Amino acid sequence: MSFGMSADKTALKERIRVAINSERDHLVEVAETIRVNPEIGYQEQMASQLLADHLVETGFDVEKPYCELETAFRATLRSGRPGPTVAVLAEYDALEGIGHGCGHNLIAGSGLATAIGMKAVMDQIGGTFVVMGTPAEEGGGGKIKMLDKGAFDDVDAALMIHHAGNKSGAPAAWPDGTCLAVSHIEYEFFGKPSHAANDPYNGVNALNAVIKLFTGIDALRQHIYMEDRIHGIITHGGDAANVTPKYTSARMYVRAASRDHLYDLVGQVNNIARGAALMTGCEVKIEEDNTCYDMRPSYVIGAKYQANAEAVGLWGSGGREGRGMHSTDFGNVSYKVPSVTLGFAISHDAIPGHSQEVVDASGSDFGYDQFIKAATAQAMTAFDILTDPTLSMQAWDEHRNWSERYEQ
Repeated sequence: MSFGMSADKTALKERIRVAINSERDHLVEVAETIRVNPEIGYQEQMASQLLADHLVETGFDVEKPYCELETAFRATLRSGRPGPTVAVLAEYDALEGIGHGCGHNLIAGSGLATAIGMKAVMDQIGGTFVVMGTPAEEGGGGKIKMLDKGAFDDVDAALMIHHAGNKSGAPAAWPDGTCLAVSHIEYEFFGKPSHAANDPYNGVNALNAVIKLFTGIDALRQHIYMEDRIHGIITHGGDAANVTPKYTSARMYVRAASRDHLYDLVGQVNNIARGAALMTGCEVKIEEDNTCYDMRPSYVIGAKYQANAEAVGLWGSGGREGRGMHSTDFGNVSYKVPSVTLGFAISHDAIPGHSQEVVDASGSDFGYDQFIKAATAQAMTAFDILTDPTLSMQAWDEHRNWSERYEQ
């Protein structure tokens, strides 16, 4: 038996499609407004308020700020009948210096589009539908902070869309849709200044320490897995060439195919930093933040998502095949609840990520046509979860046994 449903599923899905298509111009206007007014992480005041206001107009109860984050929100629509809670996640932060080079304007608009579609059918089904406004995906770890505040404790499934260049598809088999876990680490080295010519013997060179950090990591690269990635920059290398540097710093991103292996790899890199300090007589301070887990897609829901994408005529095929070398805070959500992202083409040709090409394509007529279809598939997938108890149970069984099924 379906959760509280009182009408034919096919007819209700058509109602979702019609509702979203009828608001196409409005939805494109919202997404375009966000695209041409880019805001970086935790500064998305305009984008988050624009979405929140429109969700209120759609009939949702909106809590903003949410989880003690000014630009986060939770918009809730309850059917009044028993059933699961499905959340669609909206991202809206831009890249500094680039703008919406990751197409988050489309992800933002999809939250509103899916809400409009679900509003059209919630009186006929059970459960609760939520749009979660999640700031600062681009390195700020907004979803991690929201997880820590309990935002996903009552959620049974989480859905997203994301541009995929010239490809479309939802992951339905391992390792498609997976990505790398990442830890952002700050290293600071503290030495002792001296005149570099008159009394270098009285100095302790912090620049030597940060250089040893990089050369030590280069040596480590011979013995790490193919999917591991370690990359970083020196953020401070000293103040004057004739003064022994007393302070230097570096920022590293350490990536690995799984959360557990990431912890091991971070431990190795941190030991290199400690060794660099010991070799040069410096002190070192290590600060880790925003550890994003690898993505664990729900292939059970992903298969349904793919079927809905095909049903609405989403252009493109192939999706993100194999493991992606990117990282996202949505990975942390996927460790908490069954989660999956639909990738969708915004260009007929391959385009690089985090680029002006993405900025342009995410505002193109083709990009917006695809966005409407992807959001419709997202709403239909939320509908499937809310109306099919078996789907929800199978997704949770897969989630609880994800490592055993896919990482052996």
